[in-house]
Amino acid sequence: MKRTLFFSLLILTLTLSCAIAAETAFTFDDGANPGFFQSGSCSVSVKPGIAHSGEYALAVTGRAANDYDAADYKYQSLEIASGDTVTVSFWAYHEGENAGDISVSYAGGSYDILASRKVSPSTWTEISGTFTVGEPQNLRFKTDGTLVGVNYYIDDVKIVVEHPADAAPSEDTFQPYVSDFSAGTDGWYARSAGTASVEVKDGALCISGRTATWNSPGRDFDLIAGNSYRVSLMVKQDEKDTAEFMLSAAHSKNGTESYENIVKVKAKKGEWTMIDGTYAPGKYDNYILYVETSGGNMDFAIKEIYVENNEIKYPENIASLKDVYAPYFDFGTAITQAEAIDEKRMAFYATQFNIITPGNELKPDSVLDVVTSRRLAKEDDTAVAISLEAAKPMLDYCQKNGIKVHGHTLVWYQQTPDVFFREGYLSRNDYVSRDVMLTRLENYIKLVLEETERLYPGLIVSWDVANEAVSDNSSNMRDCTWLQVVGEDYVEKAFEFARKYAREDMILCYNDYSTPYEPKLTGICNLLDKLVEDGAIDCYGFQSHYQVQSSSPSERDIEKAMKKITEKGLKLRISELDIEISQNTEQSHQYQADRYANLMKLYTKYAEDILAVQVWGVTDDLSWKADKYPLLFDRNVQPKPAFHALIENVVK
Repeated sequence: MKRTLFFSLLILTLTLSCAIAAETAFTFDDGANPGFFQSGSCSVSVKPGIAHSGEYALAVTGRAANDYDAADYKYQSLEIASGDTVTVSFWAYHEGENAGDISVSYAGGSYDILASRKVSPSTWTEISGTFTVGEPQNLRFKTDGTLVGVNYYIDDVKIVVEHPADAAPSEDTFQPYVSDFSAGTDGWYARSAGTASVEVKDGALCISGRTATWNSPGRDFDLIAGNSYRVSLMVKQDEKDTAEFMLSAAHSKNGTESYENIVKVKAKKGEWTMIDGTYAPGKYDNYILYVETSGGNMDFAIKEIYVENNEIKYPENIASLKDVYAPYFDFGTAITQAEAIDEKRMAFYATQFNIITPGNELKPDSVLDVVTSRRLAKEDDTAVAISLEAAKPMLDYCQKNGIKVHGHTLVWYQQTPDVFFREGYLSRNDYVSRDVMLTRLENYIKLVLEETERLYPGLIVSWDVANEAVSDNSSNMRDCTWLQVVGEDYVEKAFEFARKYAREDMILCYNDYSTPYEPKLTGICNLLDKLVEDGAIDCYGFQSHYQVQSSSPSERDIEKAMKKITEKGLKLRISELDIEISQNTEQSHQYQADRYANLMKLYTKYAEDILAVQVWGVTDDLSWKADKYPLLFDRNVQPKPAFHALIENVVK
């Protein structure tokens, strides 16, 4: 398990007549970020070299021309509630040429400065203050305008929260959010490297000066992990005939920011267009909702923004996919951490599926513990550390409820931190040698397979050892960092290591897409032949991302590819099944249902060769193709015609 508790976290229950006090202190001495996250355009990380005590401090670097490019800390982590008395003290240092104020303030609402002090260049200075909480907000450690763009550091942070004796800290709640910008920008700001700005005109928030598609109007929201939210707004642009907009979410965990696209729309020139989607957040330290474009840096405006809880009534007394297909193969799905921590949602999923794949949480970027690996590399550059925290909610649920798990994926050219390939796990260093990388790969696979088996014995029945290693447009291996650092045999080596450390009955798979198409099919078969010869592979993951509006691949093409692979003695997993439609109409949904039904007829025909069929998600709104409505349930978790077609396909 990942350990990051080198900082001091001390809860003091004092027998006082006036209050119960809780003290939290951060020294950063383990080199890990205990939950500070970026505001605006900057990087927040724990770095060695400049520190008030010990070796490490929290560094705020890469700042643009905004004083809100800063480090925030989530108030819920401190259990701050209205009426509490809070004392904050910390040491600050900056690399500017002139003295300037460094402060702690609210990160929302009034944005009041809570404590501030002028800090001279390259000098550690203590800052402290005490305040009474009105409306709870995140805390922001920031500079004033004279230090805009300057790197700064904080260390030895101490936060003491005194709760009134007659009031316990309140639980997380979410109040519906509505804004018409009648009171100004309402907390929205321009996400950019300092070039973009926002202003209110005619009841809308307008953004200008964009130099990249991610430059966007954004706002911090205190969302609750595991809940479902309905988000809607209007957007307008006046520069292109048609432009694609995305409602997205940014979130941070231990100072590392990540992103999700919630929904996409196309907006015609000069027309207000609605963006309407649902969002289920995972466990992060903060959340930002923002609107970006996928092409072009035009100015645009947004208005009529609503964020509210999305109440879901789960279906009752409907047929079960896992039961209907039990005579043929397992029927499963892929889920995210956000779904896994929603108990009601998971209870419904358990009625439909008997095998689950974590969509992202077992990929290398979720599992590799970079901070600990970097520390271990000081003694041994082949050392690897992992964390299973991201996958824990779904693994715990599946273990408790008897649901099988398919692991996805040990090796992939995407979603693998670049530092995994670099000396000392540092981005500024050169790539390691082939021998070092092979040892790291073996150590990583060994740790993942042995630790998951130790914590969840027998739960994971199969693994994608490698994913999408064959080029899209040729029969060659895909050009990627794995290929460059290790060589063309990196997939073979991964299977060798997986077979060495896997449980005896573990099913090992290679997973890829566009299987029915040449010349890629030839490349896939060439790779499978090598793996079969080595005796390391059991199964092929036949990704199945299809479209109603395209007749390609046909069921005949799919069947030919299936036969070509099963003739090698391999089983199949129909993985990542979804079918896009271009319009949200009754007719399109019926075409989609027919396509699903035809595929399932093919799969049941070859049931002896198929271990499982898994759709790539449950509800349209949480799909990676949310704007194409590709799944069996709509965003309110109601069964679509495609669901009924799969049931009727077997019942008949």
